[in-house]
Amino acid sequence: MPIFHAIILGLVQGLTEFLPVSSSGHLIVFPELFGWNVESVTFDVSIHVATLAAIVVALRQDITKMVKGIVKGDPAERSLFWKIVVATIPAVLIGGIFSGPLEQLRLLPVVAVSLIVWGVVLLLAEQYAKRYLKGVRDPEHMSWAQSIIIGLLQVLAFIPGTSRSGVTMSAGLFVGLDKSTAARFSFLLAIPAIAGAGAVAGIHVLQNGLDVPVSAIIAGCLSAFVSGLIAIRFLFLIIKKWSFAPFAIYRIVFGLILLGIVIVR
Repeated sequence: MPIFHAIILGLVQGLTEFLPVSSSGHLIVFPELFGWNVESVTFDVSIHVATLAAIVVALRQDITKMVKGIVKGDPAERSLFWKIVVATIPAVLIGGIFSGPLEQLRLLPVVAVSLIVWGVVLLLAEQYAKRYLKGVRDPEHMSWAQSIIIGLLQVLAFIPGTSRSGVTMSAGLFVGLDKSTAARFSFLLAIPAIAGAGAVAGIHVLQNGLDVPVSAIIAGCLSAFVSGLIAIRFLFLIIKKWSFAPFAIYRIVFGLILLGIVIVR
C-alpha cells in the first residue's frame, strides 16, 4: 500500500468515524472510485485503534469521571457504565452471527441509498427533538430504556453507508437526549464497539501476519488519530452553534451523486 493511500484512507477513517456521515461508506467509495487495492485487515485494525485513541483523548474528562465514579461507588457513574455495556451487546451478537452476510452488502448502491435515507432520518430526529422534547443534558441521567433503544438501533450501522455515530445520535434525539448528550453517549458507546472490532481483526493479524508495510501503518494511524481528534471537536462546535443539518445535507447530496454514478455505470 502506498504511503499516500494510507494517509488519505486514515484521514477518511478519522473524519468519518465520528461525524455522522458513515466511515464504512466512505472507505468503500474512495477505493472503488479511484481503483485502489486496499484489502488489508492489518491496516483496518491499525486505523481503528488510532480512532479509538482519538476518542479516549477527546473524551478523557468524561472517561476519567466515570472511572473515578465507579471506583468510589458513585451509583450514577456505575449505572452509566453498565448502560454502555448492555447497549453494546446487540451489536456484538449481530456482528458475530451475521458477519459473513453483512460483508455482501459492501456495494456502492447500498452505500448511496443508506447515505440518503439516514441523512433524512437525522434531519427528522433533530426537528423532532426541537419540537417535542426538552432533552436530557447529561449521559448520567439517561434512563435504561433510552440506552437500550440506542444500543438496539446501533446494529443498523452494520449496513454500509448508515454510520454508527449517525444512527446512535439520531436514536438519542428521538428518545429524548439533547444534541450534546446524544453525541457524547454515541462516542462512549463507540469505545467498546471499535475496541471489539479491532480485537477480532487483531486476532486475524496475529494468525496471518502483516499484509502491509509498517510505514503505511504508521502513516495511516497518525492520519486517523489527528483527523479523528479534529472531527470530534468540530462536531461539538457545529452542534453547539448550529445543528446536525450540515451533515444530513452532505449525506443526501453525496448519496445522490453516488446514485448518479451507479446509474451512469
